[in-house]
Amino acid sequence: MRGATWVSERVHHRSRHRVDGGRPLGNQVRASALLLLLLSAACASQPERWEPTWQAPGSYFETGQELTLRAARTYYDEGKLQAALDILGPLARGAETNLELGFWLQDLEWELAQAQGASTADLIEAYEQSAESEPTPARLILAARLGLETRGGQHALSLLQRALELDPDHPWIHYSLAQVLLGERQRADRWQAARTALARTLELDPSHLRGRHLEAWILAQEGDVARASTALERWLELTRGDPRVSNEVRLEAEVDLALMWVRLGHAAAAEALLSTHAGQRVARTRRLAALAVAQHEQGRIEQALDTARRAELAEPGALLPVVQQALLYEQRGRDGDESRAHDRWALVVEAAANQGDLAGLLQSVRARVHLERSAATQVTADTPAGGEGGDQN
Repeated sequence: MRGATWVSERVHHRSRHRVDGGRPLGNQVRASALLLLLLSAACASQPERWEPTWQAPGSYFETGQELTLRAARTYYDEGKLQAALDILGPLARGAETNLELGFWLQDLEWELAQAQGASTADLIEAYEQSAESEPTPARLILAARLGLETRGGQHALSLLQRALELDPDHPWIHYSLAQVLLGERQRADRWQAARTALARTLELDPSHLRGRHLEAWILAQEGDVARASTALERWLELTRGDPRVSNEVRLEAEVDLALMWVRLGHAAAAEALLSTHAGQRVARTRRLAALAVAQHEQGRIEQALDTARRAELAEPGALLPVVQQALLYEQRGRDGDESRAHDRWALVVEAAANQGDLAGLLQSVRARVHLERSAATQVTADTPAGGEGGDQN
């Protein structure tokens, strides 16, 4: 699915990779992951009870439509985008009020256009024209979603406001508002506004799968890791095998969950969960970086270093694996490690200069602090006793 448009679908601007072979996790892996989920859930507060449904407002499925979506999902997970589109297209166009199908259709159209090297501008324009010719809530939502990156948040908000005027109790409008508001960084109240919109979504439809996923993400971003972990565990448990959630999204969510578990002191459980992803290309760099942290938390510095190096090889230019290596070299403290850490920090500064985003800037500042501290320590070590310059006699 497209990465940069909708926050929880993904938050970070990064390319998507196909799942190797498109195969779901095996029964043994599922059982192991479920055991870990249950063990961790016992340590956290009880999640809000909700159950997925196929008859929710804005995503009502008629008899047989679930099976058609499942067939399209199978092709999608195998990387056969055109085959998936051939199945899903007629289904979604025949059920215009079903936003789950509408979102999936948009993602397929977008990914296929990119894979074929075609312009996505025509696709955006087609959804805009559809909304203008017949401004239904569903058409306005889809136009806002697809045009967000190119036309900006204010344009998307204006379309969603029009949709609200048509149906103020449509859960997908409020969910879309939450997504757009989270991206409006110039708004001082964006978090509160997004939370309010999401709360309204879940009030109108407690089973909203995308809303529940976003709920866990917001909790994690606000630092409530225990509740975020519980919410994401429940989401993963209830969406296992659900064709509305791709393998790709599930794998990303499990990496997020593993990071939460590390934060909560469950490094061994996090490592066990991440080990089920072996051989997958989806989220490989993030998975390896998270695995390095889990290994480090368990005191296995050598193994963590090796994993961090693998993460760097998986995505040259990614800063986090390099930062991890620098920190690990500093902690290990063997002969030559000080120089190795210095080289890693210097590489972070160089790479961050080419990224131009806030995350890169923060890592660059962190690297400069370490380099300056190291330089100051070296100066102190080189200064002879008796003051600056030492005894000149």
